[in-house]
Amino acid sequence: MNRDLEERKFIQMVCSCSIEYDGRSKSSIGEGHRIIIIKPDSTLLIHSITGLKPVNWMRAPTETIAEYVERGRKEIILRSGRTKKPYEDMSVHIYEVLDYRTYSNLQDREELDLRHTEKDLQDHLARNPELVHPEFRLKSREYQSPLGFFDLYGRIGDSYVVVELKVERAGLPAALQIKRYRDWLQQHMENASGILVAPSITPTAKTLLKKEDIEFKKIRVHDLEMERKRTKKLSEWC
Repeated sequence: MNRDLEERKFIQMVCSCSIEYDGRSKSSIGEGHRIIIIKPDSTLLIHSITGLKPVNWMRAPTETIAEYVERGRKEIILRSGRTKKPYEDMSVHIYEVLDYRTYSNLQDREELDLRHTEKDLQDHLARNPELVHPEFRLKSREYQSPLGFFDLYGRIGDSYVVVELKVERAGLPAALQIKRYRDWLQQHMENASGILVAPSITPTAKTLLKKEDIEFKKIRVHDLEMERKRTKKLSEWC
């Protein structure tokens, strides 16, 4: 495996493993069947057998090595460390390999044409905080909490507010995320609330927000396109 890593091959593995991580937060995941993907640029992704998002990941550039150990139980330890800030470390303990494949000389030179990103929305609302709420006062972008980064963080009157942004239809995962952020904030502030901002929302997510007394704010993605065009025209004159 180390030779495959050195040769920057695309590696895909189905295995039984546990994970220990220290970086964006500190976490551990017990043994279970997972899919490990290591890309030629050294990006490492670990997916559960269900769900959309990886359970953990390491962004490039990373240095990853495999070590075979035998301490009561045979296992392969995949150690991965990020070589640039923010520094991160991950240890993947692999107990059983169900499938292992590598691919060489894969190519994909096409770039994704993203019309709107969450950063576009974040920039737009940071410049126009009144679109979040008429009295919203922005304190910070990408505010770091133990649960992750708040897209926007500020105040409305005496209440501290965490704002979660989505450029596509917000579903139940987004509603659960803003709930977790709001709950954490309430543990540390006397008055705290949350706002989910997105172009639209699914019925189940809307029901959860209503139950939790969390506000949903609808944003027109068309406004981002108009602002991008204005910014582009202005840059042409600079």
